Amino acid sequence: MIKIPNQSERSNSAEAGLTIIEVLVAMTIFIVVTGSIFGLLRVAQVSRTSVTNNVQLTKSLRLGLNLIGRDTYNAGLGYPLDENRVVLRDNRIQTLLGVPVDVNTAVDNVPPIFAGNDITLSTFNTTPNTRTDQVTFMFKDVNFNLVGTAPRQVSSTITVNSFTAGSGVDELTLPAGEAAKCNVNDIFLIQGDTSFTLGMVTAIGGNKLSFGGDVLGLNNPVAGGEMRSITPKAIVRVKMITYFVTADGVLTRREFGNVLPPGLPASGYIDEPLVYGVEDFQVHYVMDDGSLVNNPSAGPDGIAGNADDDLTTLANIRQVRVTISAKTTELDSRGVPVSSSQTATFATRNLGYEAN
Repeated sequence: MIKIPNQSERSNSAEAGLTIIEVLVAMTIFIVVTGSIFGLLRVAQVSRTSVTNNVQLTKSLRLGLNLIGRDTYNAGLGYPLDENRVVLRDNRIQTLLGVPVDVNTAVDNVPPIFAGNDITLSTFNTTPNTRTDQVTFMFKDVNFNLVGTAPRQVSSTITVNSFTAGSGVDELTLPAGEAAKCNVNDIFLIQGDTSFTLGMVTAIGGNKLSFGGDVLGLNNPVAGGEMRSITPKAIVRVKMITYFVTADGVLTRREFGNVLPPGLPASGYIDEPLVYGVEDFQVHYVMDDGSLVNNPSAGPDGIAGNADDDLTTLANIRQVRVTISAKTTELDSRGVPVSSSQTATFATRNLGYEAN
Protein backbone atom coordinates (compact mmCIF):
# COMPACT_ATOMS: atom_id res chain seq x y z
CA MET A 1 0.00 0.00 0.00
CA ILE A 2 1.47 3.38 -1.15
CA LYS A 3 1.59 6.11 1.47
CA ILE A 4 0.88 9.61 0.27
CA PRO A 5 2.76 12.23 2.37
CA ASN A 6 0.57 14.71 4.06
CA GLN A 7 0.98 18.49 3.81
CA SER A 8 3.14 18.69 6.94
CA GLU A 9 5.60 16.09 5.70
CA ARG A 10 5.91 17.78 2.27
CA SER A 11 6.64 21.14 3.92
CA ASN A 12 9.38 19.72 6.19
CA SER A 13 11.11 17.99 3.24
CA ALA A 14 11.16 21.16 1.08
CA GLU A 15 12.63 23.27 3.89
CA ALA A 16 15.47 20.86 4.71
CA GLY A 17 18.04 22.94 2.54
CA LEU A 18 21.78 22.14 1.95
CA THR A 19 24.12 20.59 4.42
CA ILE A 20 27.36 22.33 5.47
CA ILE A 21 29.30 19.71 3.50
CA GLU A 22 27.40 20.58 0.32
CA VAL A 23 28.01 24.30 0.84
CA LEU A 24 31.74 23.78 1.34
CA VAL A 25 32.00 21.60 -1.75
CA ALA A 26 30.13 24.20 -3.81
CA MET A 27 32.39 27.02 -2.53
CA THR A 28 35.50 24.98 -3.28
CA ILE A 29 34.37 24.29 -6.83
CA PHE A 30 33.52 27.99 -7.30
CA ILE A 31 36.94 29.12 -6.04
CA VAL A 32 38.79 26.61 -8.23
CA VAL A 33 36.83 27.58 -11.35
CA THR A 34 37.17 31.31 -10.65
CA GLY A 35 40.89 31.00 -9.99
CA SER A 36 41.38 29.03 -13.19
CA ILE A 37 39.52 31.65 -15.20
CA PHE A 38 41.52 34.47 -13.58
CA GLY A 39 44.77 32.62 -14.29
CA LEU A 40 43.83 32.15 -17.92
CA LEU A 41 42.89 35.82 -18.23
CA ARG A 42 46.21 36.85 -16.65
CA VAL A 43 48.19 34.64 -19.01
CA ALA A 44 46.23 36.02 -21.97
CA GLN A 45 46.83 39.60 -20.80
CA VAL A 46 50.58 39.06 -20.39
CA SER A 47 50.77 37.30 -23.75
CA ARG A 48 48.82 40.07 -25.43
CA THR A 49 51.08 42.75 -23.93
CA SER A 50 54.19 40.86 -25.02
CA VAL A 51 52.85 40.35 -28.54
CA THR A 52 51.77 44.00 -28.78
CA ASN A 53 55.20 45.23 -27.68
CA ASN A 54 56.91 42.89 -30.10
CA VAL A 55 54.67 43.96 -32.99
CA GLN A 56 55.22 47.65 -32.28
CA LEU A 57 58.98 47.17 -32.03
CA THR A 58 59.05 45.17 -35.25
CA LYS A 59 57.01 47.83 -37.05
CA SER A 60 59.38 50.56 -35.87
CA LEU A 61 62.42 48.62 -37.06
CA ARG A 62 60.83 48.01 -40.44
CA LEU A 63 59.99 51.70 -40.79
CA GLY A 64 63.59 52.65 -40.09
CA LEU A 65 64.92 50.07 -42.54
CA ASN A 66 62.45 51.12 -45.23
CA LEU A 67 63.53 54.76 -45.03
CA ILE A 68 67.21 53.84 -45.06
CA GLY A 69 66.55 51.57 -48.03
CA ARG A 70 64.78 54.32 -49.95
CA ASP A 71 67.66 56.75 -49.48
CA THR A 72 70.20 54.04 -50.31
CA TYR A 73 68.44 53.43 -53.61
CA ASN A 74 68.51 57.19 -54.33
CA ALA A 75 72.17 57.67 -53.39
CA GLY A 76 74.11 59.01 -56.36
CA LEU A 77 71.01 59.90 -58.39
CA GLY A 78 72.02 62.83 -60.58
CA TYR A 79 75.26 63.05 -58.62
CA PRO A 80 78.76 62.85 -60.18
CA LEU A 81 80.46 59.53 -59.56
CA ASP A 82 83.88 60.17 -61.06
CA GLU A 83 86.79 60.56 -58.68
CA ASN A 84 87.45 64.09 -57.41
CA ARG A 85 84.44 65.55 -59.21
CA VAL A 86 82.61 67.17 -56.25
CA VAL A 87 85.10 69.24 -54.26
CA LEU A 88 84.77 71.06 -50.97
CA ARG A 89 87.32 72.66 -48.70
CA ASP A 90 89.35 70.38 -46.48
CA ASN A 91 87.42 68.49 -43.77
CA ARG A 92 84.21 70.52 -44.10
CA ILE A 93 82.03 67.43 -44.57
CA GLN A 94 83.90 65.42 -41.94
CA THR A 95 83.47 68.19 -39.36
CA LEU A 96 79.80 68.62 -40.26
CA LEU A 97 79.14 64.89 -39.86
CA GLY A 98 81.33 64.42 -36.80
CA VAL A 99 83.55 61.75 -38.38
CA PRO A 100 87.38 61.58 -38.22
CA VAL A 101 89.10 64.28 -40.30
CA ASP A 102 91.90 63.53 -42.74
CA VAL A 103 95.51 64.48 -42.14
CA ASN A 104 96.12 66.49 -45.33
CA THR A 105 95.11 70.05 -46.17
CA ALA A 106 93.91 69.46 -49.75
CA VAL A 107 90.33 70.00 -50.87
CA ASP A 108 88.15 66.95 -50.35
CA ASN A 109 85.99 64.92 -52.66
CA VAL A 110 82.36 64.62 -51.51
CA PRO A 111 81.11 61.14 -52.48
CA PRO A 112 77.45 60.11 -52.88
CA ILE A 113 77.73 57.95 -49.74
CA PHE A 114 79.72 58.92 -46.67
CA ALA A 115 80.45 56.18 -44.14
CA GLY A 116 80.91 56.65 -40.41
CA ASN A 117 82.06 53.60 -38.46
CA ASP A 118 81.76 53.42 -34.64
CA ILE A 119 80.93 57.12 -34.31
CA THR A 120 78.54 57.49 -31.35
CA LEU A 121 79.25 56.04 -27.91
CA SER A 122 76.00 54.52 -26.61
CA THR A 123 74.84 55.26 -23.09
CA PHE A 124 71.64 53.26 -23.71
CA ASN A 125 73.28 49.91 -24.38
CA THR A 126 74.24 48.14 -21.17
CA THR A 127 77.29 46.63 -22.88
CA PRO A 128 80.20 49.01 -22.11
CA ASN A 129 81.89 50.92 -24.94
CA THR A 130 79.24 50.08 -27.56
CA ARG A 131 79.56 52.46 -30.51
CA THR A 132 77.01 52.87 -33.29
CA ASP A 133 77.58 53.68 -36.97
CA GLN A 134 76.18 56.38 -39.19
CA VAL A 135 75.74 56.76 -42.94
CA THR A 136 75.11 59.78 -45.19
CA PHE A 137 73.52 59.83 -48.65
CA MET A 138 73.74 62.51 -51.37
CA PHE A 139 71.33 62.64 -54.33
CA LYS A 140 69.39 64.98 -56.57
CA ASP A 141 66.09 66.37 -55.28
CA VAL A 142 63.67 64.84 -57.78
CA ASN A 143 61.06 67.54 -57.05
CA PHE A 144 63.29 70.44 -58.13
CA ASN A 145 62.70 72.24 -61.46
CA LEU A 146 60.38 69.66 -62.98
CA VAL A 147 60.23 69.69 -66.78
CA GLY A 148 58.10 67.70 -69.21
CA THR A 149 54.49 66.59 -69.07
CA ALA A 150 53.00 64.82 -66.05
CA PRO A 151 53.35 62.04 -65.08
CA ARG A 152 56.70 61.88 -66.89
CA GLN A 153 58.17 65.04 -65.43
CA VAL A 154 61.83 64.92 -64.43
CA SER A 155 64.06 67.18 -62.38
CA SER A 156 66.48 69.23 -64.43
CA THR A 157 69.37 71.60 -63.86
CA ILE A 158 69.08 75.37 -64.17
CA THR A 159 71.63 77.17 -66.33
CA VAL A 160 73.81 79.83 -64.73
CA ASN A 161 74.01 82.97 -66.89
CA SER A 162 76.88 84.56 -64.98
CA PHE A 163 78.97 84.29 -61.86
CA THR A 164 80.16 87.16 -59.68
CA ALA A 165 82.68 86.90 -56.85
CA GLY A 166 82.02 89.67 -54.35
CA SER A 167 83.35 90.57 -50.94
CA GLY A 168 82.54 87.56 -48.75
CA VAL A 169 79.79 86.37 -51.08
CA ASP A 170 79.50 84.54 -54.40
CA GLU A 171 76.54 85.28 -56.67
CA LEU A 172 74.95 83.29 -59.47
CA THR A 173 72.69 85.04 -61.98
CA LEU A 174 70.00 82.76 -63.41
CA PRO A 175 67.70 83.21 -66.43
CA ALA A 176 64.61 85.32 -65.82
CA GLY A 177 62.11 83.62 -63.52
CA GLU A 178 64.36 80.71 -62.58
CA ALA A 179 65.38 82.09 -59.18
CA ALA A 180 61.73 81.79 -58.10
CA LYS A 181 62.24 78.00 -58.11
CA CYS A 182 64.93 78.33 -55.45
CA ASN A 183 64.77 79.11 -51.74
CA VAL A 184 67.06 80.39 -49.04
CA ASN A 185 68.70 77.40 -47.29
CA ASP A 186 68.59 75.25 -50.45
CA ILE A 187 71.68 73.10 -50.96
CA PHE A 188 72.83 73.05 -54.57
CA LEU A 189 75.20 70.92 -56.55
CA ILE A 190 76.99 73.52 -58.64
CA GLN A 191 78.42 72.31 -61.94
CA GLY A 192 81.55 73.88 -63.35
CA ASP A 193 83.68 73.31 -66.43
CA THR A 194 85.38 70.18 -65.14
CA SER A 195 84.15 69.63 -61.57
CA PHE A 196 81.39 70.41 -59.08
CA THR A 197 80.99 71.88 -55.61
CA LEU A 198 78.24 72.27 -53.02
CA GLY A 199 76.73 75.56 -51.89
CA MET A 200 73.91 76.79 -49.67
CA VAL A 201 71.77 79.76 -50.70
CA THR A 202 71.90 82.59 -48.16
CA ALA A 203 69.88 85.22 -50.03
CA ILE A 204 67.83 85.69 -53.20
CA GLY A 205 67.42 89.01 -55.00
CA GLY A 206 65.83 89.28 -58.42
CA ASN A 207 67.49 86.64 -60.59
CA LYS A 208 70.51 86.30 -58.30
CA LEU A 209 71.32 83.62 -55.76
CA SER A 210 73.81 84.65 -53.06
CA PHE A 211 76.17 82.20 -51.38
CA GLY A 212 77.61 83.96 -48.35
CA GLY A 213 78.39 82.71 -44.86
CA ASP A 214 75.95 79.84 -44.36
CA VAL A 215 74.96 77.90 -41.26
CA LEU A 216 76.44 74.63 -42.57
CA GLY A 217 79.73 76.19 -43.64
CA LEU A 218 79.49 74.79 -47.17
CA ASN A 219 80.20 78.12 -48.88
CA ASN A 220 83.76 79.37 -49.16
CA PRO A 221 83.47 82.84 -50.78
CA VAL A 222 87.15 83.75 -50.71
CA ALA A 223 89.94 83.96 -53.24
CA GLY A 224 90.69 80.42 -54.34
CA GLY A 225 87.36 79.16 -52.97
CA GLU A 226 85.81 76.11 -54.60
CA MET A 227 83.00 77.94 -56.41
CA ARG A 228 85.43 80.50 -57.78
CA SER A 229 87.70 77.71 -58.99
CA ILE A 230 85.14 75.79 -61.06
CA THR A 231 83.36 78.59 -63.03
CA PRO A 232 79.69 77.69 -62.36
CA LYS A 233 77.59 76.64 -65.36
CA ALA A 234 74.45 75.02 -63.89
CA ILE A 235 72.82 74.11 -60.57
CA VAL A 236 70.50 71.41 -59.23
CA ARG A 237 69.14 71.02 -55.70
CA VAL A 238 70.45 68.04 -53.77
CA LYS A 239 69.45 66.22 -50.62
CA MET A 240 71.93 65.36 -47.90
CA ILE A 241 70.56 62.75 -45.47
CA THR A 242 72.31 61.20 -42.47
CA TYR A 243 71.15 58.24 -40.37
CA PHE A 244 72.62 57.87 -36.88
CA VAL A 245 71.70 56.84 -33.33
CA THR A 246 71.79 59.30 -30.46
CA ALA A 247 73.70 58.33 -27.31
CA ASP A 248 70.41 57.56 -25.53
CA GLY A 249 69.23 55.15 -28.24
CA VAL A 250 67.13 57.00 -30.85
CA LEU A 251 67.64 56.14 -34.52
CA THR A 252 67.40 59.50 -36.26
CA ARG A 253 67.09 60.70 -39.86
CA ARG A 254 68.80 64.07 -40.28
CA GLU A 255 68.14 66.23 -43.35
CA PHE A 256 70.48 69.14 -43.98
CA GLY A 257 69.17 72.43 -45.37
CA ASN A 258 66.39 72.64 -47.96
CA VAL A 259 63.87 73.96 -45.42
CA LEU A 260 62.06 77.23 -45.91
CA PRO A 261 62.82 79.93 -43.31
CA PRO A 262 61.97 80.28 -40.51
CA GLY A 263 61.69 76.49 -40.38
CA LEU A 264 65.43 75.74 -40.52
CA PRO A 265 67.02 75.71 -37.05
CA ALA A 266 70.31 77.43 -36.34
CA SER A 267 71.97 74.02 -36.63
CA GLY A 268 71.14 73.92 -40.34
CA TYR A 269 69.36 70.57 -40.19
CA ILE A 270 66.14 68.95 -39.01
CA ASP A 271 66.10 65.64 -37.12
CA GLU A 272 63.32 63.07 -37.44
CA PRO A 273 63.29 60.34 -34.74
CA LEU A 274 62.48 56.93 -36.23
CA VAL A 275 63.10 54.16 -33.67
CA TYR A 276 63.41 54.44 -29.88
CA GLY A 277 65.26 52.00 -27.68
CA VAL A 278 68.03 51.25 -30.20
CA GLU A 279 70.87 49.30 -28.62
CA ASP A 280 73.02 49.00 -31.72
CA PHE A 281 73.15 50.26 -35.31
CA GLN A 282 75.72 48.73 -37.64
CA VAL A 283 76.29 49.50 -41.31
CA HIS A 284 78.47 47.41 -43.63
CA TYR A 285 79.27 47.95 -47.28
CA VAL A 286 79.54 45.48 -50.15
CA MET A 287 82.07 46.82 -52.64
CA ASP A 288 82.24 46.36 -56.42
CA ASP A 289 84.81 43.60 -55.90
CA GLY A 290 82.47 41.68 -53.57
CA SER A 291 84.31 42.50 -50.33
CA LEU A 292 82.40 43.43 -47.17
CA VAL A 293 83.90 46.33 -45.20
CA ASN A 294 83.01 48.55 -42.24
CA ASN A 295 84.32 51.79 -43.75
CA PRO A 296 85.45 51.81 -47.39
CA SER A 297 87.22 55.17 -47.08
CA ALA A 298 89.38 54.13 -44.11
CA GLY A 299 92.11 52.70 -46.34
CA PRO A 300 93.96 49.38 -46.08
CA ASP A 301 94.51 49.69 -42.32
CA GLY A 302 90.77 50.13 -41.66
CA ILE A 303 91.38 53.16 -39.41
CA ALA A 304 89.75 56.44 -40.40
CA GLY A 305 91.62 59.70 -39.98
CA ASN A 306 95.13 58.82 -41.11
CA ALA A 307 97.24 59.11 -44.24
CA ASP A 308 95.86 56.12 -46.17
CA ASP A 309 92.22 57.33 -46.15
CA ASP A 310 90.63 57.50 -49.61
CA LEU A 311 87.17 59.04 -49.99
CA THR A 312 86.99 58.17 -53.69
CA THR A 313 86.49 54.48 -52.86
CA LEU A 314 83.05 55.30 -51.45
CA ALA A 315 81.71 55.55 -55.01
CA ASN A 316 82.50 51.84 -55.39
CA ILE A 317 79.85 50.76 -52.86
CA ARG A 318 77.31 48.43 -54.47
CA GLN A 319 75.23 47.39 -51.46
CA VAL A 320 74.58 48.74 -47.97
CA ARG A 321 73.83 46.21 -45.22
CA VAL A 322 72.09 47.62 -42.15
CA THR A 323 71.42 45.95 -38.79
CA ILE A 324 69.24 47.60 -36.13
CA SER A 325 68.93 46.08 -32.65
CA ALA A 326 66.38 47.55 -30.24
CA LYS A 327 64.39 46.78 -27.09
CA THR A 328 61.19 48.05 -25.50
CA THR A 329 60.95 49.95 -22.22
CA GLU A 330 58.05 47.70 -21.11
CA LEU A 331 58.88 44.35 -19.49
CA ASP A 332 57.47 40.96 -20.45
CA SER A 333 56.21 38.25 -18.06
CA ARG A 334 59.81 37.37 -17.16
CA GLY A 335 60.53 40.94 -16.15
CA VAL A 336 62.81 41.66 -19.12
CA PRO A 337 62.29 43.98 -22.12
CA VAL A 338 61.22 42.66 -25.51
CA SER A 339 64.20 42.72 -27.89
CA SER A 340 64.45 42.45 -31.65
CA SER A 341 67.16 42.72 -34.29
CA GLN A 342 66.62 43.09 -38.03
CA THR A 343 69.06 43.16 -40.93
CA ALA A 344 68.41 44.33 -44.49
CA THR A 345 70.63 44.76 -47.54
CA PHE A 346 69.93 47.47 -50.12
CA ALA A 347 71.43 47.98 -53.55
CA THR A 348 73.05 51.28 -54.49
CA ARG A 349 71.49 51.12 -57.91
CA ASN A 350 72.71 54.58 -59.00
CA LEU A 351 76.38 54.17 -58.17
CA GLY A 352 77.32 51.84 -61.01
CA TYR A 353 76.70 54.40 -63.70
CA GLU A 354 76.14 58.11 -64.30
CA ALA A 355 72.42 58.74 -63.69
CA ASN A 356 70.71 62.05 -64.35
